[in-house]
Amino acid sequence: MTAAIVDRFRRGDRTVIATPAGMRFGNWAYLWLTAHQRTRAGDPTFVLEVPGMAPWIDRFPALAALTVSKDELHFHDRREWRGGAALQRFGIDFTREALQSFVRDALAPAVPAREPADVVVNIRRGDYYAFSGFRGMYGMDIEGYIRAALAVVDPPADILVVSDDPAWCRENLDGMLHDRARVVSYAERDPVGNFLAIASARTLIGMNSTFSYWGGYVADVLHDDARIVMPRFHARLENGWDAYQLDPRWAALEGFDGREPATPGTPADQE
Repeated sequence: MTAAIVDRFRRGDRTVIATPAGMRFGNWAYLWLTAHQRTRAGDPTFVLEVPGMAPWIDRFPALAALTVSKDELHFHDRREWRGGAALQRFGIDFTREALQSFVRDALAPAVPAREPADVVVNIRRGDYYAFSGFRGMYGMDIEGYIRAALAVVDPPADILVVSDDPAWCRENLDGMLHDRARVVSYAERDPVGNFLAIASARTLIGMNSTFSYWGGYVADVLHDDARIVMPRFHARLENGWDAYQLDPRWAALEGFDGREPATPGTPADQE
């Protein structure tokens, strides 16, 4: 209530989007996208810097122009407190054109042009599976999904696995992956380097993670013929389970979430 009262006196010429706690790059990128599209429309908007952003701004310098630190925050700056999922809906919170404009301006110039492998597979584990509450919200049949996703892409000569838990991937997915490709390699854990690998992929198999979604967004800009496969499922939320972040042109695979029988190799209807 106190913040709301104080905000009534903020009448500055720019808006600063507060950054909710617990976010990382995939969620921050939607805030930067929002700031970018509003600023281009004549409403100067910035994202409030929080710990952890520095390595991303170092790699993607254009993000600095969309970010303000607490020291740069002015009392009269208008504040926006909503964030997270409220700004992530493809076709509602942003258009494909606005998204691709942001990617071209802020992200694509810093992504290597060389494709790291015929197929890049991004596996999200980490807190999704380390904590029972998150596992109950985000957990899915990873093995079944990856098997189905590999069935809808061209047979690869080599596969690169990018994950926050490469040891789990080696133990649980290696045999399946070697059935499809002669060479299977595993990227070292490095958030920025891992993102560059998935973003430069021409064929990307992603997960129910904003990190994957942003890899797909950038890959789409870098490659006219990019092939992006994602699960339709995002999380077990009260307002629905489907990922509203997905580009309708991607192959979105149904199932693998316990909601209905999986249909391996069958993408959802696409635009």
